[in-house]
Amino acid sequence: MVEAPKFRQMVRKSADQLVYYIILYMQMTEEQICQWTANPDQFVEDEDEDSYSYNVRISALDLLLTTASEFPKDLAPTLCGAVNRHLQETHGCQGNWWKIHEAVMLAIGSLSKMVMSQVNGEKLPFDVDAFLQNIVLENLNRNVSPFLLGRCLWVSSRYAKVMHPDLLQRCLQATVAGINPAQPACVRISAVRAVAEFCQHLQSTEAIQVLQPVIGEITEGLMAIASQFSSDVLALCLETVYVVLEVDRQFTASVESKISPLVIAIFLKYSSDPLVVSLCQDVFTVLVKNDLCIFPLQHRLIPTLLSILQSPTDKLPLGMQPIALDILIAVIRWSPIPLSAILVDQAFPAIVQCTLQSDDNSCLQNGGECLRAFVSVALDQVLLWHDPQGCNGVYYIVQVISKLLDPKTPEYTATYVGRLVSILISKLGSQLGDNLDLMLRAVLSKLQQAETLCVVQSLVLVFAHLLHTQMEAVLQFLSNVPSPTGKTALEFVLTEWCAKQHLFFGEYNRRVSAVALCKLIQHTISTNDQRLQLIEVEGEMIVHVSDRVKTRSRAAVAPDQWTRVPLLVKIYKLLINELSNQIESNLSTRGAASDDNEEEDDWEDEDEDLEDDNMNGEESVPGICPQMAASDIYPDFELDGEEKENDPDAINDPLYQIDLQAYLTEFLQMLSKQPCYSMFCQHHNDSERHVLNMVGIHM
Repeated sequence: MVEAPKFRQMVRKSADQLVYYIILYMQMTEEQICQWTANPDQFVEDEDEDSYSYNVRISALDLLLTTASEFPKDLAPTLCGAVNRHLQETHGCQGNWWKIHEAVMLAIGSLSKMVMSQVNGEKLPFDVDAFLQNIVLENLNRNVSPFLLGRCLWVSSRYAKVMHPDLLQRCLQATVAGINPAQPACVRISAVRAVAEFCQHLQSTEAIQVLQPVIGEITEGLMAIASQFSSDVLALCLETVYVVLEVDRQFTASVESKISPLVIAIFLKYSSDPLVVSLCQDVFTVLVKNDLCIFPLQHRLIPTLLSILQSPTDKLPLGMQPIALDILIAVIRWSPIPLSAILVDQAFPAIVQCTLQSDDNSCLQNGGECLRAFVSVALDQVLLWHDPQGCNGVYYIVQVISKLLDPKTPEYTATYVGRLVSILISKLGSQLGDNLDLMLRAVLSKLQQAETLCVVQSLVLVFAHLLHTQMEAVLQFLSNVPSPTGKTALEFVLTEWCAKQHLFFGEYNRRVSAVALCKLIQHTISTNDQRLQLIEVEGEMIVHVSDRVKTRSRAAVAPDQWTRVPLLVKIYKLLINELSNQIESNLSTRGAASDDNEEEDDWEDEDEDLEDDNMNGEESVPGICPQMAASDIYPDFELDGEEKENDPDAINDPLYQIDLQAYLTEFLQMLSKQPCYSMFCQHHNDSERHVLNMVGIHM
């Protein structure tokens, strides 16, 4: 009902009563108290924001959060009114009054951002300071229930942003006392959550000096919890350790000798628990990124990782070697240059041998990424390293590449090999000698078998990178190599590229691909390259108008048909499609930013605005053609929600800094002034004309 538009007014009118009764249902039961006391892991699971548990308390909280998301402007005063009403009704009561107080604090703490934003804007007549002083601190001094005490610590941390310094110091001291080993488990768990909140707030406001007197005691308390508990409590503790270690690099360096052995021991003991192992990796990463910790950490951690890489797989828990390789990637990337002897002389050969001997997809992928890290940051040291037979490091990297591209290995082993090949060629080029030709032929061979988008993209981008710097050389190479169909590899690669380019994902990858295609058109126009002009590829789907439903049997008898267009025309259409995607993505980003600041006067106007936004979204930038909607086929690759690139090699590439919308706009405008543009014009559809009009190209 809350989410249904037709019930919005009814829910809004009864919101006061609804929120009041929701809080009543958020009270913990005696059964839960007994269960959480006996099983702290269950307490962590039930209290987690992303919990898979289900009970009345969790359901009531979910309803409160849903109501808040639907009515963000109205719910804050409604919530504060319900809170005041509950507090007044329990004033002077005996018995289980504390359960109402705990539920009230759970409600107002869960919606702290909403409440604080309106209090700061003076739109909410609620005295947060009085609530913290008279309710939270008062309950901290009562020995009623450890669950109430823990909730007080947690809710105080949620309002750290609006606390005055004296109150903040008192709440922080109470949290430090709560993490003490003498406290009940539920108090310590709540204190761990509060520590994370306080640390994140103080770090974001550059007020870490407030933490300095107590951060040592906090760390000791966290280490004690990590040593005493397992499973969910341990995972929560490791999450907080990670946050604490990010606060101050000097302090982190001072406790590295205690933290590292403990986390290594946890990593080995809980190697079969993916969550704990992942959190251990996070802790190792924050230590590795601290230049004051890196060398002592290397000497503690690398021997452990090498023993994992060198052990028989049947003696190890499943997935340990890929994890060890993943940790080594971070160590290599963040270590000072030149790399230490333990990394070059011991870790490098162990990584190579583990990768060459493994049949595990994850191990092969991570092994390749480890070697890419070596090539990226310390290629000179890799060249200088030699085995007893005189073979240098590059020789072994090429051997690993050959294995990753071997047609006999599973397709997914080549998911990341493209970047390894590209960076090796970019740094060594002709110094690779015959190995360069062998690697490119291996890439072609793997591409002929590849069916998965991520693998095709990885392999195609090898040639895209080469087109940026060695246009004629790569075209000549591909023209001289035959494909399985008897045509040239040039036609095969460009056909695969054009068929999949509109589905490519990742900001950096799309930049590399689109700019390379622009350069390909520029090269063909300027040199009149017949090798490219003679190639034809699939254009657009031929749509047959029919009233009959297209079943599978009919599709088998009459498969989809496509027009045939010149390669350059197809590339041109793909670039317009990419420009359309960029415009839509940038408009959505700007629209989301403006929507965050937009204020509606009433809920009727809000509903109308939502409808208008939906209509505007439908009319903004039309799709170029149905088969070019990557998000329809691969829903994980949404343009609007795409994650930012975090690969160091990609970020350091000047191509990554290109504004692709501006680049494509300028390129298409330049192309439209060329005498040959008439060849492209005759293939426009309505959607393409619309996009071109948006950038000032009028037909």
